[in-house]
Amino acid sequence: MIVFGLRDAVWGQPAIFYLTLFLEAGAGFLLTCCLRLVYRKVARVTGAWGARATAVLVASGIAALIWQPIKNYSQIEQLSELEDLYYFGASAYFVGVLSYSYAVFLGWSGLYFGLKLYLRLGEERRSRMLAEALAVDAQLKMLRYQINPHFLFNTLNAINSLLLIDEAARARLMIQRLSEFLRYSLEGEAVAKVTLEEELTSARAYLEIESVRFEDRLRTRFSIENGLASCLVPSLILQPLVENAVKHGITQSEKPGTVLVSASRAENDIILIVSDTGPGFAVDRNDASASGLGLKNTEQRLALHYGDQFILVRRARLGGGAEVMIKIPMLAEGE
Repeated sequence: MIVFGLRDAVWGQPAIFYLTLFLEAGAGFLLTCCLRLVYRKVARVTGAWGARATAVLVASGIAALIWQPIKNYSQIEQLSELEDLYYFGASAYFVGVLSYSYAVFLGWSGLYFGLKLYLRLGEERRSRMLAEALAVDAQLKMLRYQINPHFLFNTLNAINSLLLIDEAARARLMIQRLSEFLRYSLEGEAVAKVTLEEELTSARAYLEIESVRFEDRLRTRFSIENGLASCLVPSLILQPLVENAVKHGITQSEKPGTVLVSASRAENDIILIVSDTGPGFAVDRNDASASGLGLKNTEQRLALHYGDQFILVRRARLGGGAEVMIKIPMLAEGE
């Protein structure tokens, strides 16, 4: 209507032409509303694409047969072409239907189903994102409440032992660190991401507790590049890696060992590494202790957060031991 109206305006046609254009466009709009009802009815009855294609061909043809006389009204009344129309007979009518009106409704039907498909894909994408967010939340809650009972038992036993030998100061420190660790792990609503500083505080609390238990057998080191404290990381993403480092790197070694946690920047990414100086990963890469539930859970959570925009690698550490490296996009707090 707009295009032909501009054409008539350039040609200086009388106002009646605009009324006939409005009649033509209005009739087409009403017919497409009817097509929409037909397509929705067919979709409810059957989801077969063959039935839908048949409905499009038949319904568009019927709509074209109805719309063509309305469209020709301006030619008959305004252009006085009634004699020519009579001369060519019904063939002119059907030529107009096939050459123009039918193509218009087929094109409208294609746009209709294309838009429906686009909206459906968008809805499915939103549903998938919601499901992934719920999965992240469920995994995070599972991790929060999956505190190792042996860890709690050993920690409380170590506190009791310190009190028996009048090491009250060390016992108080251990209780304080245990309180910080449990508060971070258990309290409050689960959040998808926290600052690196918060995550490191929890890891420090855990390692300090273990340092009291293992005494001289466990040393800890943190190497954090400046400016990364406010970067966002998945909550409790370091905890399984730190636990594995203590369990497989320190417990299984007769010699004193070190657990190192580092964070560095690589262009627009942040690299987190947890390593130990223990015996290293097993030679058999399928060994459960090497690939463990902690690493699998970490990889799944990273995939839910970042899709394929992350790297998780477990490898032998230079100089002996094992390390796990995580590379994720760097996001600052508030992004």
